[in-house]
Amino acid sequence: MKKLLIINQNNQVVPPLTNLLKANEDVDVSIYSGDLKSAEGYAKFLPDTNLLFIAVGPNDADLYLESLFEAVDEVQPPISDIVMLSYAGVDDELDGPVEYAGVKDKQEFIKQQRYAIKIVDESEISYSIIRMSQLKDDQASDYRLFNEGSKMPVGTVSPNAVAKLAYDMLIEQKLINHSVGIIDQ
Repeated sequence: MKKLLIINQNNQVVPPLTNLLKANEDVDVSIYSGDLKSAEGYAKFLPDTNLLFIAVGPNDADLYLESLFEAVDEVQPPISDIVMLSYAGVDDELDGPVEYAGVKDKQEFIKQQRYAIKIVDESEISYSIIRMSQLKDDQASDYRLFNEGSKMPVGTVSPNAVAKLAYDMLIEQKLINHSVGIIDQ
């Protein structure tokens, strides 16, 4: 059995992802609910963790990941894969302007997201990044993906679609070591 730790900051993708995971008896899911800036808090949840799903932000993702990976370095859990949610536009891939909910300083937000991704990359653990378009509340699960470096239209995506992709990355081992943008089909 694999142990999956979800680091969640009220992200709409986590409920549909946990619903998908409930059907898989080979995965034990824990959700971290402590202080996102506390390496000590993370350290209590990390032993025996095989998979990490990170859904923090939009703001301060870099600070949260610094603390998380301080704990990972200390605990040395057997993590084989990480999936991290980020935002479409952090790689200058969008073909138009976009607003990010809850973000006042767009330039600082993009710096924080890029640094958070760099922290994951430098961990030398296999990882995948999902660059989400603006989330919309519907039940759609069909989506289109855009590889890193490819232009991508501004659009929306449902939490269900992102959850389905995250599940495929974590459990089915698809798109490992990729950064992909996602919008609804």
